[in-house]
Amino acid sequence: MPSGRLKSLGVRKAVVWTGLVAAFALSVSLAAGFCTEACKATYEWTIFGMKFPFLGIGFFALCILLYLPGDRPVFRELFSLAISGAWGAEITFLYVQNSIINKWCPMCLAVAFCVFVVGVALAAGYFRNAGKDSGSGRGTMARHLSKGIILAAAMIAGAYVSFLGLGNPAAADAGTISVGLGKQDSDIEVYVFTDWFCQACRQAEPDLEKAYPNIVNRARLIFVEDPIHKESMNFIPYNVSFLVREKEKYLEIRKALARLALRTKDPSPEDVQKAVAPLGVKYRPLNYADLGTAVRYYQALVRSFHVEGTPTLVVYNRRTKSVKQLYGVKDLSYPNILMAVSGVSPP
Repeated sequence: MPSGRLKSLGVRKAVVWTGLVAAFALSVSLAAGFCTEACKATYEWTIFGMKFPFLGIGFFALCILLYLPGDRPVFRELFSLAISGAWGAEITFLYVQNSIINKWCPMCLAVAFCVFVVGVALAAGYFRNAGKDSGSGRGTMARHLSKGIILAAAMIAGAYVSFLGLGNPAAADAGTISVGLGKQDSDIEVYVFTDWFCQACRQAEPDLEKAYPNIVNRARLIFVEDPIHKESMNFIPYNVSFLVREKEKYLEIRKALARLALRTKDPSPEDVQKAVAPLGVKYRPLNYADLGTAVRYYQALVRSFHVEGTPTLVVYNRRTKSVKQLYGVKDLSYPNILMAVSGVSPP
């Protein structure tokens, strides 16, 4: 083999090894929690139930094992297919960060760059070989063309499969308890992020209340506790209990709790029971484990949708992964709410 070709091959191998090792190390760092605040929202997402960093560790470890015996045709072809599929998957991940999470994760971008560099190194070798074989006959060129088509198909498949397997933390309920109202099997989920002592939330509530009946007939409706004011923490145990146990009467119970919040910032169980008694319901506390699960679920939703204040309404389509967010009193008008729900609903 000519020295120039050997040198070129050595450079490509060095680039591939550097990219694989760097991507593996970055994935380990993410899994260990060595990430910035910007990374945490992305960290909550999953692919077929596996969080992004752990998927990366397994994938890049597999790629390293495939690349070790690089001179063997079977391993070389499998490695090329894996990297092509990874290109497609990274396109999906970049879409999630840009269009759904609305925040870029620097470390995830670094992993995507590593995959891109490895792919470019492989493509450079592929085109170099194809160029040298251009005069070797139609059979050789047909093989190169077929390989290019297969690799392109692998990239498309990687993007599509990753998209299908995307798991938004918002797409799951609170684990062992259900805090959703409305159509539980709907692809459309509407999240209302509120705070019991937020003045803007109180101003937006009339339009929200007007929209709730329409929402529960078309989608899952989930009220998310986002305690901007620390006193709102005092209402969470009561509110979550009613969400879980009194779904049919919850919207009326919510109004009663809102009136109670105008009178006191630290309600007792007796205060709560007196407020909801006219509705014919009884307050029954949740156990600490279920309450803790609900609170963690709410925190994950806030991070996932990058919610920075209240009131905020998020409409999410689990099938298409499309998201529409409304923030503030001006955005949360009755027509805007209905338009947001219709905008992500299937035709």
